[in-house]
Amino acid sequence: MNYSDIISPVKKELGSVEKAISDTLSSDFKAIDDMSGYVFDSRGKRVRPALLLLSCALAGKINPKAVKTAAAVELIHSATLVHDDIIDNSAVRRGKPSVNNKFGNTAAVLFGDYLYCQAFGLISAFNDKYLADNLLKAARSMCEGEIFQNINNFNPYITFNDYIKIIENKTARFLSKCSSLGAYCAKPKRRADIENMSKFGLNMGIAFQIADDVLDVVSDGKTIGKPAAKDLLEGKITLPVLILFDLLDDKTRRDVMKKIAAVKNKKVPAGFAAGIIDMCREYDTPARSMKIARKYVERSVSCLEKIDGDGDIKENLRRFCEFMADRSA
Repeated sequence: MNYSDIISPVKKELGSVEKAISDTLSSDFKAIDDMSGYVFDSRGKRVRPALLLLSCALAGKINPKAVKTAAAVELIHSATLVHDDIIDNSAVRRGKPSVNNKFGNTAAVLFGDYLYCQAFGLISAFNDKYLADNLLKAARSMCEGEIFQNINNFNPYITFNDYIKIIENKTARFLSKCSSLGAYCAKPKRRADIENMSKFGLNMGIAFQIADDVLDVVSDGKTIGKPAAKDLLEGKITLPVLILFDLLDDKTRRDVMKKIAAVKNKKVPAGFAAGIIDMCREYDTPARSMKIARKYVERSVSCLEKIDGDGDIKENLRRFCEFMADRSA
């Protein structure tokens, strides 16, 4: 079952999400229309709206609130990508010039802010405090995760628990809210279903981010739509490198740490990234990382099994989780 098959039960509703996004972003200002078209005309996989809608379908029936909430989470996600590219000084996003590269940093900052405003504008129409509070918590967690990651860049002493804290906040909690709010919009009979969907999304999100971090080590730039070893060159110590540190002898570990410090000082040693990637492959740390990711997939699926609902939709969500852990989305 490919991704298109997985999301097929909500294909019609995803079309409604696209219309809601288009309507929300319609502006009297040509500059905003230009940036909106640039970002949203080339449709991605719409992972987060699809997750929200599938979760809603499992817990009950998809309704207009779920569709608008799905549009809001896509707007929030897009805002984070625009701002991430500015922070990371990224020139490419999904194989084409990033918004900051094409329109400039100032316009990109403002456009990201605009997307946030429009997202919460969509939600405010429902006058639903629970919904608004939970989306705010998701946005706040992403900011906290990015800040914690930023202060730990180039920190070779970062721990596994620190790493999980970063990816849980910057990635997994948002996916957790997508799945739990999808269930919430369906008004399930059991409150526990919302909590179990929250845990489903959280564990899936951790597995997804680990898989994404592995891709940074094992893939070429064309495959992932961004330069290879980008995280490493930005000082982000991800799980494959963390595991490598544990496996190296003291002398080699100290040598690698010195090179990381040199990168922080803008003095990138020749062959730095390639050398560490080669060591990761030699010590099989990508596979070791994916073994950990699989444990989070298992936890995610176990939460899903606790929910009463359409068996076919549940199977699609299980495969959705597998898809997220198998490749970047």
